[in-house]
Amino acid sequence: GKPDATLDDIYQAAKQANAYDFVVAFPSGFDTEVGERGTQLSGGQKQRIAIARAIIKNPAVLLLDEATSALDAESEHVVQASLDALLATRQRTTIIIAHRLSTIRDADRIVVLNEGHVVEEGSHDDLISRPDSHYKKLVEAQARPTTSSPNTAASTATTQSAKATKTQLAETSIDVAKVSEHSVVSTADMAPDAAASHKSVALSRLWRMNSPEAWYILCGSLGALIHGAVFPLWGLLFVNVTVLYFKYNLTPDEMKAEAVTWSIAFLALGATYFVAVTTQNYSFAVVSERLTRRLREQGFISMLHQDIGWFDAHSSGALTTLLATDSAIIQSMTGDLMNRVFVASSTLVVAFSIGFYYSWHMTLALIGVFPLMGAATFVQMSLMSGHGKALNEGDVQAGALLSESINSIRTVASFTLEGQVHSRYIGHLEASSTKDVKKGLFGGVGFGVSQGVMYFALAFLFWFGGWLIVRNYVDFHGMFVVMMAIMLSTFGVGMAMQDVADSGKAKAAAIRLFDAIDREPPIKCTSTAATSDGDTLPTVQGALEFVNVKFAYPSRPHAIIYDGYSLKVPSGATVALVGASGCGKSTAISLVERFYDPVEGSVLLDGVDIRSLNLQWLRQHISLVGQEPVLFAGTIADNIAAGKAGATADEVEDAARKANAHDFIMQFPDKYNTQVGDRGVQVSGGQKQRIAIARAILRDPEVLLLDEATSALDNESERLVQASLDALLQLKRRTTIIVAHRLSTIRNADVIAVTDGGKIVELGTHDQLMAIPDGKYVHLVQRQVSH
Repeated sequence: GKPDATLDDIYQAAKQANAYDFVVAFPSGFDTEVGERGTQLSGGQKQRIAIARAIIKNPAVLLLDEATSALDAESEHVVQASLDALLATRQRTTIIIAHRLSTIRDADRIVVLNEGHVVEEGSHDDLISRPDSHYKKLVEAQARPTTSSPNTAASTATTQSAKATKTQLAETSIDVAKVSEHSVVSTADMAPDAAASHKSVALSRLWRMNSPEAWYILCGSLGALIHGAVFPLWGLLFVNVTVLYFKYNLTPDEMKAEAVTWSIAFLALGATYFVAVTTQNYSFAVVSERLTRRLREQGFISMLHQDIGWFDAHSSGALTTLLATDSAIIQSMTGDLMNRVFVASSTLVVAFSIGFYYSWHMTLALIGVFPLMGAATFVQMSLMSGHGKALNEGDVQAGALLSESINSIRTVASFTLEGQVHSRYIGHLEASSTKDVKKGLFGGVGFGVSQGVMYFALAFLFWFGGWLIVRNYVDFHGMFVVMMAIMLSTFGVGMAMQDVADSGKAKAAAIRLFDAIDREPPIKCTSTAATSDGDTLPTVQGALEFVNVKFAYPSRPHAIIYDGYSLKVPSGATVALVGASGCGKSTAISLVERFYDPVEGSVLLDGVDIRSLNLQWLRQHISLVGQEPVLFAGTIADNIAAGKAGATADEVEDAARKANAHDFIMQFPDKYNTQVGDRGVQVSGGQKQRIAIARAILRDPEVLLLDEATSALDNESERLVQASLDALLQLKRRTTIIVAHRLSTIRNADVIAVTDGGKIVELGTHDQLMAIPDGKYVHLVQRQVSH
């Protein structure tokens, strides 16, 4: 928000946004890495940091688009007070978009929109006083569930099954009124192994991956052998044609006939070269590209099956670079390598065969200087072809920044961060460009030396050739043939071996890629429900239990999230998790989905540790609607159908109706075939959420996880979707865990669990918790009602 901000400015903005306390609680404080797109923070924590970023900018125009929707009641109260204080100064123009109408009571003017049109505008008091006001109806609809008497029982009828469920929950080891103290534990044993893998890459493994292309390898190798022989043969033909014109004893007709013969030989050599090089390049291109495709495919499949903790430590930009760039570089270790070896070998064999045939004296002299000439040509070709294709760490970081900036372009643009992002990008590139400048300096010197060596070698050979001619060891024709054949072979060898300088980079790229391919995730995701990897249960009742769980995220092993977390959720029960933002509510959902495993303790499904269950089978019985709905590029129908393999159009439409999504879908010109865009950018937040809910409904799971599932909806849509979810729960007994900040959405839950300090501190129904004097739940409700 303010690149030149001081630490005091940052601290003050964080305090105003109610972010200071949770930030300093991290082991690294304000230096804590938030991860790509803030994946290391909870939704509420990210929102408070975003608000602090807006506050520190002190803008003339402030735009608040659901700025407190992900905050718990306490945080919302504090943040809203800070925002109200800023607004009270009247130093800036402010536009507020809000579903929580309590946050806009003091606005100078409230504008009510309906289907793209302004239907009402005025102050809060003005709009409330109007009979049949749209705004008044919205306020009353929102206030009704939260302002009812806290001692009033839930309005829904309680069946015998529900009573039994509550009895089971009441028997859990957590006492309703008990508040546990958070104890500090040692996390030394939780730190991940930081040793990097340095496995050697077996060339045989790459060849095995290319074994289906054996025929192409054979044809390419034959073409490479012929290609290599062309260089010295061309020298032989060139010398014979040149010497022909110095044969004064030939008649014009004889000279013409012999010239035609050598010309035909040149044409034949050219035609052979054309066929050989075409075959060689095509064959090895097939070999290399198919290897690259297999490497990318295996790498991508391996990435898809890695545990979530691995993605916390690897940015999408770095992983994209790994598949896009490193996999292509590895080509130089297989098909390209064989190509170079055969060309160089063929060149040398034919050249020295010609050399020893015409003059072994001259050939031995050339053998003495050949390494120098070959090395000089190799250096020259390498410098001409650049410094390799592999990306160093600076390039990888630049790619990651580029990917994140593009994905977050709206934030970059709204905070005018283009210059700052550009500077960071240039900073990453400068790290690699500095090395490239040094390479260029040494490369220039090397290029000059290589040219000098070539000319020194030629000078020596011409002198030695003359010395041999004077002593009748060889004639001019023989000396010239040997020199041209072997000298041209040095160019052939140099050209063939010009990419050898990249072999080290190719090996490093192969190590990185094979590390990703071979990595066995601690949470194995590669098995399917049909495999024997992990157990399956004959039936799923949906009973869940957290047993003395201790947990910290792998990327922050010293930040304890759970310390002795225990909770029993009987089959068919609806349990709501509440608490301050960042207290670990969503973590429980991540553990049930087995995105992570506990450090200690266990999570049970129907009494069985989920770590012993087949993972894909487990997830097929769970549906998750997250706080930030994720849609894939494609149609609305495709996104809903992703919840169930082989879903029919009728099933998709039925799920959409239950999620209150059908009506707005039918308003689109293409209806269910409407493209949602990358990450759903073509639909609104509320529409995305309802599509995500429809996807979860379609699966008809035994366990339903709702992580702020209605946080992005307006009051009317929230009411309709909540009614659909309630009806869904009535249709089938399913275990449901709800994470919510809006306490009105969880009043009818069988049990509400209040989380604080890594443990469940209060547990009971709404009425039971409201009966606890000075309870944490009472405090949260009072904050939300009063606000």
